[in-house]
Amino acid sequence: MSQTTATVPAKSPAPQRRRSGVAYWWRRSGLITVLRFGGITAFIALWEIGARAGWLDPLFASSPALIVEKLVQMVMDGSIWPHVIASAQIAGLGFGLSVLVGVPMGLLMGRSETIRATLEPFTIALNASPQVAFLPLLIIWLGIGLTSKVALVFLGSFIIMVINTEAGVTQVDKRLVETAHSFMANERQIMMKIILPSALPYIIAGMRLAVGRTLVMVVVAEIYASTKGLGYLIFQAGGLYDTAQVFVGVFVLATAGVLLNGLLRWAEKRLAPWQHLQNG
Repeated sequence: MSQTTATVPAKSPAPQRRRSGVAYWWRRSGLITVLRFGGITAFIALWEIGARAGWLDPLFASSPALIVEKLVQMVMDGSIWPHVIASAQIAGLGFGLSVLVGVPMGLLMGRSETIRATLEPFTIALNASPQVAFLPLLIIWLGIGLTSKVALVFLGSFIIMVINTEAGVTQVDKRLVETAHSFMANERQIMMKIILPSALPYIIAGMRLAVGRTLVMVVVAEIYASTKGLGYLIFQAGGLYDTAQVFVGVFVLATAGVLLNGLLRWAEKRLAPWQHLQNG
């Protein structure tokens, strides 16, 4: 009598259900969006109520209604645009130069022990020093025009790009580099196919940090060495106790920072989508 053994076919793994729908969106983004806008709305409402009830002195704190009124007035009469254009020019040039110089320098420092040992004392010293203190020297060396202000913005942002890029390169999986070497890849191929993509999230994070430093440096440079720009606008309004105009300048700068940060987050999702997949 022969025995037959029944074999149970192995179950294939169930396909993962695609997470979608309103509930998933709410867990991922909806609640965060509501909390953000709810917090901002509550803060503005309390500020306006406090100003109207007399709890806050409008001379020192202004009010959201007065700030919006001043902003609309300056936009309509065109008085704000020369200041916005001047600040955007300084910020764009300084930030752009810091990325163009800082990223390659960080890549080289991350890949070469010799270059890192040579340049690291200078980068550490520059990062530890208050870059604002260089403004008088920059004015003496480069004059009071556009060049000195762009140089100050560059100094403030450049060091952030170098440090973040170097950190990104040092975090690259060395096994990937060794595998590429075993397949006879040259240094350029390793840099473009492995190092740069792996370090990209660090580079974009550095750019996001550099945006904030750029805006701060623009304001400082325009306060001390300019006759137009948002920094000059804020300084001039403060001297006249026009707090509504002060907040207009601050609002424009803060809005620019938020928009640029959002743009860089979007760029990171497009250029390094694996980073967000790993984070869930």
